[in-house]
Amino acid sequence: MPIKLSEREKNLAILTLAVFTLYVFLQYLLPPKTNEIERLKDKARNARVELKIAEGKKKILETLEKTSGLIPQRETAVSKEERALEVLKSLSNAITRSKLDLITIKPILDAGTEGTKFNLSCAGSYKNLYDFLMILYKLRTLVLIDALDVTGGGGAKPVLNISMTLTAYY
Repeated sequence: MPIKLSEREKNLAILTLAVFTLYVFLQYLLPPKTNEIERLKDKARNARVELKIAEGKKKILETLEKTSGLIPQRETAVSKEERALEVLKSLSNAITRSKLDLITIKPILDAGTEGTKFNLSCAGSYKNLYDFLMILYKLRTLVLIDALDVTGGGGAKPVLNISMTLTAYY
């Protein structure tokens, strides 16, 4: 049997339901989000402070390097070709140290990018590849792997054919 309510009772029921919903929202749904927002604000504030400290340390180190002469300042700009040769030497050294067998290494002539791209093909084991990646990570020049393709056979010590596209940033 449906309950018949007057217009005033309907309005009071809707108002009561709205107040109850608002109460539930304010008591149970909003405080966790507010706590999370405050936690993220504190984290961002701490990150900003750490960034300012790191920038100050960097400036101090740069002035110490300049005054002590540890790193000679280059007076002339190094051409892109010379930088590409430096990266080629670094990559060759990394391949030799990781005991990978170098097949080919070719620079990709692309004037549209900021860094220099290389195609690299080599062969070796998983450990050799891991060693190469660790050496690559520790280089002074930032070298990113754009594409990595590894193929090889099974067995106890499979020989992998590795081809990758690298981008070096100076």
